Amino acid sequence: MISRDEPVVAGVQAVILAAGQGKRLLPLTQEIPKALLPVDPQSNTTILEFQVSALRNLGVKEILVVVGHGKERVFSKLGDGVQYVDNPKYLTTNSIYSFFLAMDRLGEDVLILNGDVLFHPEVVTRLLNSDEQAVLSVDTGAVLDEETMKVRLNSSRVVEISKSIEANKADGENLGIVRFGGEGLRCLKRVVGNMIKGGEVNRWIPAAFQRMLGEFPIYAVDVKGLPWIEIDFVGDLEKAREEVFGEIMESLR
Repeated sequence: MISRDEPVVAGVQAVILAAGQGKRLLPLTQEIPKALLPVDPQSNTTILEFQVSALRNLGVKEILVVVGHGKERVFSKLGDGVQYVDNPKYLTTNSIYSFFLAMDRLGEDVLILNGDVLFHPEVVTRLLNSDEQAVLSVDTGAVLDEETMKVRLNSSRVVEISKSIEANKADGENLGIVRFGGEGLRCLKRVVGNMIKGGEVNRWIPAAFQRMLGEFPIYAVDVKGLPWIEIDFVGDLEKAREEVFGEIMESLR
């Protein structure tokens, strides 16, 4: 599906948060999670299959997929090539809780991906090549609106991450693909653990990134110009199929 001559890195884990249904894509997601929606009209490659293939070809060997809605279909699609974490409360929780359930199985260097993002593999490569212990992929060229997870920066340092940031005050969009390691990951685990204990189970994982900014610096890795899309609505899915998937594959030839 995606090929590369040499892997970029070995030893890093990846956690794909794919437990949700994707209600805004109903009825397409009535039986399957949106991570299993096909993005290639010819091969029927799904978002999740694309992500796993990209990660493997970048040398990421250990991949954990947090499942919930339609989990049996994910098992059938991916088989035993990945590991699984079950979120049985996916109907009443959000991505922060899915990450919390995976925390005990994490080492010292972790990529965290939302299961609804179609991305150029160079996005991950840039995160892997960073020397920082907490990095977000940010598109400083993105068109921002109320639905985008916006970021404010001071140089390359993240000072705020939230959907509620006014578009004209934001510096870019967080893709939903991040990397945490060492003390950065330990800080994230502490923050997430405290938020879950406090009952904040129905928050997006970026809420934890925002909460930890006062304790540990998070830096942006700019991916402006690389094709990617977060698939939330039918229009996003159509664009992924008609434009973005082809742009990604063409650039890899």
